[in-house]
Amino acid sequence: MAEGFRALARLSALGLFAGAWAGPAQAYPWMVAHKYTSCGQCHVDPSGGGVLTGYGRALGEQLLPRGGGEDQSADPGKAKDFLLGAVALPRWLQLQADVRALGFPRPTLDAAGEVSGWDARTILMQSDLRAAVEANGFVASGSLGAVSEGAQAAWVSSRDEGANLVSREWWAGFKPTKGLLVRAGRMNLPFGIRSEEHTQYVRTVTRTSINADQQAGVALAAQRKGFRGEVMAIAGNPQVAPDRFRERGASGFVAWAPLKTLEVGASGLWTTAEADVETLQPRTRASEGLFARWSPASGVAVLAEADLLHETGDSQALGAATLAEVDWEATQGLHLRGIGQWCDTDFGDDSSGLATGWAAAQWFLLPRVDLRLDALHGTLRCTPGAEASWYGLGQVHFYL
Repeated sequence: MAEGFRALARLSALGLFAGAWAGPAQAYPWMVAHKYTSCGQCHVDPSGGGVLTGYGRALGEQLLPRGGGEDQSADPGKAKDFLLGAVALPRWLQLQADVRALGFPRPTLDAAGEVSGWDARTILMQSDLRAAVEANGFVASGSLGAVSEGAQAAWVSSRDEGANLVSREWWAGFKPTKGLLVRAGRMNLPFGIRSEEHTQYVRTVTRTSINADQQAGVALAAQRKGFRGEVMAIAGNPQVAPDRFRERGASGFVAWAPLKTLEVGASGLWTTAEADVETLQPRTRASEGLFARWSPASGVAVLAEADLLHETGDSQALGAATLAEVDWEATQGLHLRGIGQWCDTDFGDDSSGLATGWAAAQWFLLPRVDLRLDALHGTLRCTPGAEASWYGLGQVHFYL
């Protein structure tokens, strides 16, 4: 009996983990199953994530919720617009509000390991207002919101207790010609598969998630005839202090889609800092990787990524992280997902690699609203020597 309740406690622990690490969604790489390999059609950020374009909003109304329909020529009308069209916006402005919350029961155990009571915990993981401006080749985007826990690298305020303001993205740029965007500001790092799955090993060990891993710098993004790519000079994160903790370097990827249902790509990243935020020692890290997105059958998307990891500092290490994911749209609006991941941050130490199996169900039950349940066996982070356990969580997300 006590073991069962300890398992429930582990479920609650994942809730705490989600509160610390969960972040923005709206980056669905399984859209390759609908023959979308590029990201710039649906997102103001050409590599995906962040504010949706008008086209992206319309497509979301048609493809995501149950009963939306595959007819992309049908005009969803005002239903696609900000606040469902209640407020008319000029063509050059996009506004978007995202809210994501986690609620879960938490058992209280006595000294004997028996349940002595229950309480409930609700974590505000995301409450962002996002804006984007596009006019005469000028493009700008930014976000401001609040979290009750986590996402420290994106904090604007710095309260030890209670909610903190966060700004994950803020950048401006221009399009000198069709298919090119030059921009500067705090942006998502161009590397690997841009995904809402920010807790996966390949995102955490490379520090390229869309939760709070954005960096300031200058970037050039290009897209033409099945090719897309982006390269970024990293100047550091001004929301991290003091300066010696800020990473500087470069990151980029290039991808090719020979078919509407297949994209393959390669990534590279190199950064250095006077002091690492975890070890407080000088650190240089680099990653090189390959990734692919493929739809072998209608409603099915296969995602894969493999990254090498290099690190120098007080010690040197060579490691790797891999990801394999299958997303099946069982019926429109219901996605069932199986994920396998593996990592080893240092092949030369005594710790063996870590593996995690992950299952998820995501239901877009209404326009702008989705529910998600996750269950996994393994480790929450790629931490050498960590013990595998069972975990689970549930969350709700909606955007306007």
